[in-house]
Amino acid sequence: MEKSLEKLLEEIYSDSRVSPSEVIKLRKYFERAMIDLLNIDGDEGVTNALCKSFEVTNQLLQETLLKAKRNKENVEFKDALEKVIDSQIALMKANHAVFGK
Repeated sequence: MEKSLEKLLEEIYSDSRVSPSEVIKLRKYFERAMIDLLNIDGDEGVTNALCKSFEVTNQLLQETLLKAKRNKENVEFKDALEKVIDSQIALMKANHAVFGK
């Protein structure tokens, strides 16, 4: 992991809570990283689709979490959502470990 991202994450999680402004900082970091990648690989193709899917996934995740919070979704829903999130992060890390290094 890049040092600047490590530093940003340490700053964000230093008080054991994440604020909306810290999420915005992390999103801006992602957007810069995405632009750098697309400048290297081009603005079309599978890499561009991957970046767009990350953007959409994060938007949908925020909306689902906000809906669950507003509607006070039941514990079963929240547990199932947490399982989906955790397993997707684990799958992405495993793909990175197998194919990225």
